[in-house]
Amino acid sequence: MNKRIIYLVLTMIVALALGGCGKKVDDAKSMDQLHSELGVPVRVIPIEKSTYRQELKYNATLSGIQESTASAMVGDVITRIRFKVGDRVQKDDIVVKFPPNTPAAQYEQAQSAFNSISAIHDRMYRLSQQGAISQQDYDNVKTQFDVSKANLQASEQMVNVCAPISGVITDIMVNVSDNVYPGQPLFTVSSTDGYKAIIMVPEGEISKVKKGSVVTATWEDISINGKVTMRALAMDPNSKAFRVEASFPGFNPKISYGVTAEIGIQILSKPNAIVVQRHHLVRENGDAFVWLAREDKAVRVPVSTGLTDQLIYELSSGLEEGDILITEGIKSLTEGAKIRIIEGN
Repeated sequence: MNKRIIYLVLTMIVALALGGCGKKVDDAKSMDQLHSELGVPVRVIPIEKSTYRQELKYNATLSGIQESTASAMVGDVITRIRFKVGDRVQKDDIVVKFPPNTPAAQYEQAQSAFNSISAIHDRMYRLSQQGAISQQDYDNVKTQFDVSKANLQASEQMVNVCAPISGVITDIMVNVSDNVYPGQPLFTVSSTDGYKAIIMVPEGEISKVKKGSVVTATWEDISINGKVTMRALAMDPNSKAFRVEASFPGFNPKISYGVTAEIGIQILSKPNAIVVQRHHLVRENGDAFVWLAREDKAVRVPVSTGLTDQLIYELSSGLEEGDILITEGIKSLTEGAKIRIIEGN
């Protein structure tokens, strides 16, 4: 009795399995029928003439078109930093402060000497205006006053480090209470009237880069345009590449200084060209063709390719402006197949 039950169970399992396989075959057939009745779903774009461009691609940091780094003139402890990264400053704004009694600066001595000679200078000036002293006597005091004033200003620059240019603070390399050494970089200020990128171009590509070449910098889908402003004549011995500088006028608040952008240096431009992407082309036995939508049918059209960077192709023949190029659903197409255009993404 048990054997008979086991036999019946096995028979049912086999039947269910065969039924499932049959269902898959039916589903496959119904998909072909669906394509035949409703059309193969595709996406399309109209062919329009545009400018074919070839670019050399690099990555580089975008800094200010003008940039300056202030360094310590004395060795001592930093007592205050008056701004933070991203703050705007004007030229000569005090950014970093050192103790006024820093020995190397001799600020307090310079201040005392200036106050003393300043009082004498003011008195001698009044006397000279009254004709009570000679011009020579006043000139002698005036010289001492000017020297003392210059000494005080030099001492002030040592203990109060100012912004060298107007712009945005893009980097602060120190903290309050840090004990720094003379010559140590403290902070960097970048002007806000544009960007600059330093690009190291390999030896095999430098001949294609010209001064004045159009350059595009792209960061997070935001692009800015500029030009090559400098190209080194000699190779850098450390990087084994040529230094190229590109400038981008204007400031975009969405692009911060210091970001790494993709830099495209344009080396070729051809207007009024028909351009397609590589995945729009189909190749067979060395020949290239594309799929076009004509009415509700798919039509295979042979094309000839011209200029290319292996990602974008210029088509020298085969397509005309106004043709409807099929861009998605290509693998399911056959010549004359019915198609159904899908809108949107």
